[in-house]
Parts: sequence; C-alpha cells; structure tokens
Amino acid sequence: MEIKQLKKELGLTNSDIAGFFNLKPYNYATSTAKKRYEDALCRFYEHVKKRWGNIETDEKAGSSDDS
Repeated sequence: MEIKQLKKELGLTNSDIAGFFNLKPYNYATSTAKKRYEDALCRFYEHVKKRWGNIETDEKAGSSDDS
C-alpha cells in the first residue's frame, strides 16, 4: 500500500500524520525520515486490516456457537 492510498482511505492529512509522531507539520514534511514514517504507517495499517478481518471471523464463529 502507498501512503496516498492510505490517506485517501482514512481521510488523513499530513498534519494528522505529523501528530501521530508528535511532530509539527513542517517538521514532518521536511524530515529525512518521512519515507520511513509513511512506510511504517502503511505496514501497520495493512497488519491491522488483516487482523481485523480475523477478528470479525472469530466473532462470527463465536456467536454461532452460542445459538
């Protein structure tokens, strides 16, 4: 996943992302680590999406057992 897609899916701005890393928007925009921040955020989001799918499946399986 690319940062552009992640920002579109979640409605994020550069200011939002800067806040995740306790940076001011200007510092984020000019940071030499910006690409690493973005890559890490995309990998984390993909991991959460993948896990969320498993959680939904687990919850559905659990609720059908209770019937």
